[in-house]
Amino acid sequence: MENHTLKIRHSMLPKLAACPKYVPKPGPAGPAAERGTRIDEAVRLALQGDRSRLEALVPDEKAPAEWAVQKFLDYKLAGELETREEFLAMHTPGISHVGTADVLNERVGWVADLKTGQVRDYYHQIAAYALAIMERRFEQDWVGHVVYADERRVVSYRFDYAEAKRAVETVLAEVRDPKAQPRACDYCDWCARKDTCPAVVRPVEEGLAVVEQAKSLAEVRDRILRDPVTLGQFYAQWKAVEKEVADAAADRLKELLEAGEEVPGWKISRSKGSEYFDTEGILYAATQTNAPLEGLIQAMGGKLGGEKYRSWCASIGHEPLNAHVRTGKETTRLLQDRKKQKALKD
Repeated sequence: MENHTLKIRHSMLPKLAACPKYVPKPGPAGPAAERGTRIDEAVRLALQGDRSRLEALVPDEKAPAEWAVQKFLDYKLAGELETREEFLAMHTPGISHVGTADVLNERVGWVADLKTGQVRDYYHQIAAYALAIMERRFEQDWVGHVVYADERRVVSYRFDYAEAKRAVETVLAEVRDPKAQPRACDYCDWCARKDTCPAVVRPVEEGLAVVEQAKSLAEVRDRILRDPVTLGQFYAQWKAVEKEVADAAADRLKELLEAGEEVPGWKISRSKGSEYFDTEGILYAATQTNAPLEGLIQAMGGKLGGEKYRSWCASIGHEPLNAHVRTGKETTRLLQDRKKQKALKD
């Protein structure tokens, strides 16, 4: 799995930091990426004084875009915000690709990248932008902001030259090291090598082997539960089996049955879709009867998720009051600590 000939783009650095053997899947950008591009372009143009694209966005795109515009203005302090693509070229030492940041304030000393979707770790990408600017301006420190529009969050880093250079060179060195090994990570589904990658395939094989070699369910349970290390390893392996094999098998099974093929022991069960009333029906009933607003809200469940409520408030120009915030019961979920897992294997 050689990777030293890979043409590295700035946006790939977070993925390559997670796995040095990552290779992006070919093909057009998906709906999430296209949405991100629309929001990005609307925000940059709005900061130049042209709000036409921002006003044309649908509500779930306009609300985070409006928030991002205001956040960049809050961070401006002095100087001008540069958002014109031709002035945002990032020539980072060691990377032939010319990156493009989203917003730059040279007077105050920061560069920013706008992100949509869930919060991910973009430390290495923003470090590469900061390094490019420090090289060009002969600076020794620079600030990088990662602005997460959907999550209404900003993660900021203050880099000195040595730290930014080390962050970039560490990733590049591992990518070009023929002895580097692949690592399972959050970007596996985006990688062209996923189906043949040993970091993905091996856990699936090992998870299946536990069941194949056992002579009873009691033996399976005993083997899994006997110590924390075995328990953690098996659960990670079995989740990989479920995701990579069982889910795909279920999809294929349903596909065959819906096409009319016979699969011994299986059939399709169908149920009618749930009845519901949309905005038109709700408004008709409310206006015809002069129903009280409180009763209507209670009939619809009496609450709105935090993100949806804040997006709605932003779309009507209202700032939510802290006194109205309600927090639900705490939940817990299992998360893999990939760094510790790697340490166990080493």
